[in-house]
Amino acid sequence: MKVRHTLFMALFVALVFALSPTLAQAGGPEKAPGDQTIYEIASGNSNFDTLAFALEATGLDVVLDGEDQFTVFAPTDAAFAALEAANPGITAQLVSNPDLLRSVLLYHATDGRRYSNSVVNPNNAKQVTMLSGGTITVTPGAMIIDADSLGLGSPNASIISANISASNGVIHVIDQVLIP
Repeated sequence: MKVRHTLFMALFVALVFALSPTLAQAGGPEKAPGDQTIYEIASGNSNFDTLAFALEATGLDVVLDGEDQFTVFAPTDAAFAALEAANPGITAQLVSNPDLLRSVLLYHATDGRRYSNSVVNPNNAKQVTMLSGGTITVTPGAMIIDADSLGLGSPNASIISANISASNGVIHVIDQVLIP
């Protein structure tokens, strides 16, 4: 009987080790943190030059280069260009008003490490409270409904790349700039 129990336990342990990569991919444990901070990833990627500049202009680069955990919905340079095209002069207005720019940037971040399975519910829209105090709604199709927008040509955004793991959080790349 003891031999059977030992054999069963050995097979069970072998099965667990064999399946562990599959379990991790199927929504098991979260991905391990990356080596770079959110700010290091943004400043080192040419698709985020405008975002990196805005972070530096507001001092948020220091916050996103620290150890506190955040999730950032990061608009690309193309997203900033689309905002400017829809609202000529908005970039200059934001740059000349660091408090307003900071508010816009804080509307793209939330506390904690939130992978896509935490912000995108496959069945229902999910509300996420941002650091600015505003709320976005993320649909099951990974579209962000910008309910707090001032109507400045800030259409709904889509998450175009998710789960970029940083040492201090997660980045989800979006295709529009959200305006609180």
